[in-house]
Amino acid sequence: MQYPTQRMVNMEIKKEEETKEISHEKGDDDAATAAVAEEKMKLSVDEVIEKYVGSFGLSQMLQVVLVSFSWVFDSQNTLVTIFTDAQPSGWRCKTSAINASLSPSWCMNDTAGGGGNEGQLAGHVCRLAAGSWEWTGGNSATTIAEWDLICHRKFLAAIPTSLFFIGSIFGCTFYGRLADGWLGRKNTLLLACILTSITTFFASLSPNVWIYSFLRFANGFARSGNGICSIVLSMEVVGNKWRGQVGQYGFFFYTAGLLSLPFIAYPIRTHWRYLYRIISLPPLVYIFLLVPLVVESPRWLLVRGRNKEALEVLRKLARWNRKKLPDNIELIIPSQATTTGSEGDKDTIGDENENIWTTRWAAKRMIIVMLFGFGVGFVYFGIQLNTENLNFNLYLTVIINALMEIPAIVIGGILLSFTNRRLLSSLSAISAGVLCILCIIFTTASSKNTSSSNWPKLTIEAIGFMASSITFDVLNIYCVELFPTNVRNFAVSMSRASLMLGASLSPSLVAVGRLSPSISFIVFGALSIVSGTLSVWLPETRNAPLYETLKQQEEEEEEKRRRLRQPTVV
Repeated sequence: MQYPTQRMVNMEIKKEEETKEISHEKGDDDAATAAVAEEKMKLSVDEVIEKYVGSFGLSQMLQVVLVSFSWVFDSQNTLVTIFTDAQPSGWRCKTSAINASLSPSWCMNDTAGGGGNEGQLAGHVCRLAAGSWEWTGGNSATTIAEWDLICHRKFLAAIPTSLFFIGSIFGCTFYGRLADGWLGRKNTLLLACILTSITTFFASLSPNVWIYSFLRFANGFARSGNGICSIVLSMEVVGNKWRGQVGQYGFFFYTAGLLSLPFIAYPIRTHWRYLYRIISLPPLVYIFLLVPLVVESPRWLLVRGRNKEALEVLRKLARWNRKKLPDNIELIIPSQATTTGSEGDKDTIGDENENIWTTRWAAKRMIIVMLFGFGVGFVYFGIQLNTENLNFNLYLTVIINALMEIPAIVIGGILLSFTNRRLLSSLSAISAGVLCILCIIFTTASSKNTSSSNWPKLTIEAIGFMASSITFDVLNIYCVELFPTNVRNFAVSMSRASLMLGASLSPSLVAVGRLSPSISFIVFGALSIVSGTLSVWLPETRNAPLYETLKQQEEEEEEKRRRLRQPTVV
């Protein structure tokens, strides 16, 4: 009786030990599984691009080219008025008027050198009776000829261009919020291209100067999203050391758009409406053929809480570069690893209420950028619109200015690779101002001599324009680097708005320059020099990371300043 009982007890103990061992092994397996799960690499977008995608490869090059095509439409719609709203090339008295009441001396007119002269018009045409004279190029050559925007109505000619830039100010604010918010960079670019094409075409149907001015306002509003989204989409997918060059080389397409205008405008120089209709077509082609190939910014997707989509975009970029991302990567925002929702949720990472204007350091920085941008926009666009006051062939002058953009882009791109943004933007703005003032010397000489004396002034003006072009390009890149992802598009839009505000005032100065070219060059030069001093109060961003949120940027920049203040231990 005793032995079986002892045996049963021993068997029971053995079973319990085996059960414990199995449970222990299972616990070890669970722990190992949990440990493997915790081994996911938590990396920022910058780290993934630098380590696995590549700082700048085939995929990023393709992205930059695709989005930069929108700069063509931006420049065409911005500067089309150089031709459509130009002073007509010349006028003549009607034969019946000469025989009836006018002497031949009143009807001698020669303005074929490139744009009519306001002084000649004031001395001749404005004193003639209506119907006794006509434009040599016909009434449909420009808006000034068709709607008689001369003499006491001459300042009406500046309204459409000014309203275009004012529309751009409102458009920049609208698109900036939209691109940083729910719509994203890519879809905002798509919307801007659609509206640009529509408003450009309707401008060609304008029955009078007031409807035309309104449609130019609408066109300015519509096209302002092109440049904003293009530069941000380009720079958010490349490594730190390539940001400056990528942002700069995108402006080649802006130059291509400007360079295309005289070649489009010259064959149809007697019909300004045709020019608008022609440039309304490229955005439509772009929408259907190229925009579908553009990828959304992974930084924007991450900030919006769409981590899986952001990671998929990075995987796609890596595949095009013949690389592969590890399977255990998890995207995070540095110093903010938690999100308001689970992985893949649509919730925004960080505080949705973060705002430039409620963050002191960001607001101060934004105000300086906008003041700087106002002067840059006034000078950059003003010099281009002022080409008709150079007393030179209009088409040739625009071509020369466009060609000067190319060395500006190349030189700017090279300088950005090793020069501080703050120093480069300041020196180029000041140089442009000095060269504008030098144009005054040759303005007086050329007014007394033949057109051959215009060449020195044209040369200095072209070099000055090249310097202002470098400033314009660098400012756009600088602004992208100064602010984090969750407000970057809005910051760029505010910078662009200030550029457009300066540009909106430049047509009035151009109108004054028709009477006294020296005045326009003095104002351009002085404002450019003053603007160049403002960048001294901005921080340097060369080789700095692109931050994702205002909070992260504030913390990391403060930490960087704290380390710099600490004494070095020897």
